[in-house]
Amino acid sequence: MAQPRYRQLADDLRAAISDGRHPVGGQLPPEMELCETHGVSRHTVRDALRLLREAGLVERRRGAGTTVIASASAPAFVQPLGGVDELMQYARDARLKVRSTGQRKLTTVESERLKAPPGQIWLVVEGVRMAGSEPVALSRIYVAPAYVSVAAQVRDWDGAILELIACDFGVAARRIEQEIAAETLDAAQARLLLTDKGAAALHTLRRYYDDKDQIILGSDSTHPGARFVYTMNYRREG
Repeated sequence: MAQPRYRQLADDLRAAISDGRHPVGGQLPPEMELCETHGVSRHTVRDALRLLREAGLVERRRGAGTTVIASASAPAFVQPLGGVDELMQYARDARLKVRSTGQRKLTTVESERLKAPPGQIWLVVEGVRMAGSEPVALSRIYVAPAYVSVAAQVRDWDGAILELIACDFGVAARRIEQEIAAETLDAAQARLLLTDKGAAALHTLRRYYDDKDQIILGSDSTHPGARFVYTMNYRREG
C-alpha cells in the first residue's frame, strides 16, 4: 500500500534537510510554494510540516514561516514495557515537573477508571514529564487516601511518587494493571507538549497495588506519539 501523500512529502523534506538543501537556521519554502513545487494541496503540506515539527526538525511561528532547527530527529524516549523496576526507572529518567497538587474527591469517571469507591479524598498531582528540556508526557497521578500526607514532599521529591510512598510508609507495589490506548491531542494538551492540536498520542492508565491487592496509586498519562516508544521482549517457553 502506498504511503499517504503527506508522509511522502514529509520524507522528501526530511531528506532535503538531512543533506543540507535546507540548512539548520534556514527557512523552508512557504506553504504555497511547496504546494506548487510538489503538486499537492495546502492541507497535505500542513500535515507534512506537522510531522516534521513532531520530529523536532522544524519550528513554525505565525508570521515567521517554518525554520529548520535540526538536521536529524532526536531519538524518541524509549520505555521498556516490563515490571515495577522498569516503571520506576521511567519515573527517574522522565522527571515530573509538577504543575498542581491538591486533595479532592474523585469524579465518577475517575473512580471508575481507578476502580476506587466513589466519594473518597485522594491526592491529585498534575505535571509534565520531561526528558531533558523536552516534554514527553502529561501526567496526572492519583495517590490513595491512606498516603495523601506525602503531598508536602511531592514538589521537592526527585524520584517516583511511588518510591516516596515506599520510603514514608514501607509499602511497595506488587502488582500493576496497565491500559494503553491511541488518541489525538486537544489544544490544551498540544500547547503543553509543544506540538500540534490533533497530533497522534499514546494514552496510558496504570493502577499500582500492594501485597494485599489494595490500590496505592494511579497514573494517567498522555505521550506525544513521535516522542515515545514502548519496547517489549518475548521469550518462548520450553
